[in-house]
Amino acid sequence: MFVPILRRLGLDGSCYEPFSGPAFIGFSLLDAGICNELVVSDINPKAIAYVKLTIKLNGLSNRVRYYISDLLEGIPRDLKFDLVIANPPHFKDLSFCKKYGCDDITILKTLDRGFKMHRTFYHGITGYLKPNGGVVLVENSEGSSPEDFIPMITKSGLRFKGTIKPCSDDAIYALKVLTKNYANAYLINVNVSGFYCLTKSFIFLKLPNMILKHAPIPSIRQYVRNT
Repeated sequence: MFVPILRRLGLDGSCYEPFSGPAFIGFSLLDAGICNELVVSDINPKAIAYVKLTIKLNGLSNRVRYYISDLLEGIPRDLKFDLVIANPPHFKDLSFCKKYGCDDITILKTLDRGFKMHRTFYHGITGYLKPNGGVVLVENSEGSSPEDFIPMITKSGLRFKGTIKPCSDDAIYALKVLTKNYANAYLINVNVSGFYCLTKSFIFLKLPNMILKHAPIPSIRQYVRNT
């Protein structure tokens, strides 16, 4: 949902995605034309290996740079960005374990104990922003509230501009992207297994808010033609 939200806010330009993992967010913004160049970083070399593979497969070596870095430690100080976007770990304690599990991978992706990483990030990111540059992070309302981060933001010299809540159009956009991705991954050969995976994803999206009433499912034939 970053794409429609950032378009609505009029944010674009040179982008940086810390906490990137395989950089799903950054690459999607690059593809959407929101980012004209992209820098990503993650502490995990395996994640950056997938970033390198994505760059290679899509011929993006002149538009994407990557760093193995613990937060901002390995990022060159002369880099400046119009937009910083990220999906950092969302919980300051282990309260998520009951719902999400407590295996090592889940803890790695979910836990920022005491929001120490957030504090370090906000303390250092100001020096990487161009004039009028902005930061947009996605957080989980189950693990925090804006009040947890506003003091960190203002102490760093940034100005808190508000909390963005996705609207129904954002959800529809995300759903369309999801269906396109499943079409490419599973329906190129029009097999039963692929259709099952696609249908299962719709069922799980439909139950909470009836999102699908706004977005009719195209036929398999349409998917095949689009691929």
